[in-house]
Amino acid sequence: MDTTQQQFLCFDSSTPAGSVALVRDGLVVVEYLLQVKKRSHSDYLMTYVHEILEQADVSLSDLSGLVVVSGPGSFTGLRVGLATVQGIAQALALPIYPVSSLQVIAYANGPSDLPVVAMIDARKQEVYAACYEWSEGVPELQGGEQVVSPQELLLSIQRRSYFVGNGATLYRSLIGEMKSNQALLSTAVNDVPRASAAGLLVTAMGVSALAVEARSLQPSYVRLSDAELQKQQQ
Repeated sequence: MDTTQQQFLCFDSSTPAGSVALVRDGLVVVEYLLQVKKRSHSDYLMTYVHEILEQADVSLSDLSGLVVVSGPGSFTGLRVGLATVQGIAQALALPIYPVSSLQVIAYANGPSDLPVVAMIDARKQEVYAACYEWSEGVPELQGGEQVVSPQELLLSIQRRSYFVGNGATLYRSLIGEMKSNQALLSTAVNDVPRASAAGLLVTAMGVSALAVEARSLQPSYVRLSDAELQKQQQ
């Protein structure tokens, strides 16, 4: 990634708490947040893009690239967000920097000397989860991302760890029961991915941030869809 002036338009639609942000040289210029309930992310993403660019007095041609949270998370939300980013990238030949929702949450909760366990509510009494260790200013993935019951996840963790994300908030009591003095829990302030945090993470990654072309952008679902599960069972 070019380390000269960086101006990223950033997207997150991996949870109902979607967001769009403009990040310039490691600073958040503008960010719009919306808790989606009856509406779809597709109802507001491009509206927010236009409002952000107008407020920041920049055009799409001024952008260095696009940053998008690529999952895991809501299947429908991810499809909407990635399709929006692909359309912009194809029209302007911009690079796309996909980042994990779990890594974004780990980054947003700040540096830690402890291993960081990021947990996102996956419903069905499961969580999307991954473990990270901070190195050179960013949380580095240890192992892989998974969808798992919170009980199984907690049984696999043997070290004192820092638990973050809305999955950690949801299962706060269980973490306290099973881990007692081995767990440090974050506040609920940064418990879902934010577009601004995704942009700041890519900036912090510097030359190690990997870009893809629009046609190569893929969501990271981690969990199989219900249709795929039914097909496996046939």
